Amino acid sequence: MIVTLLFSVPGAYAVARLRFRGQAAMSRSILLIYMVPMIVLALPIYIGFSMLGLRNSLFGILLIYPVTTIPVALYMLQGYFRGLPAEVEEAGLMDGLSRLKVILKITLPLSLPAMASVSLYVFMIAWNEFLLAFMLLDDPSKFTLTRGVAMLNSSEIPRQHLMAGAVIATVPIMMIFLGLERFMVKGLTAGSVK
Repeated sequence: MIVTLLFSVPGAYAVARLRFRGQAAMSRSILLIYMVPMIVLALPIYIGFSMLGLRNSLFGILLIYPVTTIPVALYMLQGYFRGLPAEVEEAGLMDGLSRLKVILKITLPLSLPAMASVSLYVFMIAWNEFLLAFMLLDDPSKFTLTRGVAMLNSSEIPRQHLMAGAVIATVPIMMIFLGLERFMVKGLTAGSVK
């Protein structure tokens, strides 16, 4: 989630605010990348990771999860950045702030509700991801939670244990949602009084 935000916040800001050649094409390509189903990429990822020796390693999983979530975060954040009033940033530039300081001191604080929503969504995608973990991890000591719960699905283990594992898997998502809820509520009600 953190790696995804580190890459997607500057990328989404650049696509939403900066003017450059190919900006519209880049914005559309983000949506196209987001629309490619993971099952189409599964075989090339498996072959590439096998050739590079990244299969059955947590480092490989840490590399591939941001790759799958960055397009989603870029698409969501660029829409939010476009909705922010440009006049606020222009005022910061006129007051002598550099573009980077405008982003850090003005845009990011105004974007906390969007970043909270995107963080939760990206975390849910990575947390619930099963296909890549099933395909790339063979060692039970390196299994992700979803892969480990799926391993419980056998005739020797009662269904109650499988269901208990599935319920426990939802606890971190609920905790993060409760922690970020105040930011999301602020974002929903911001500007409603004006």
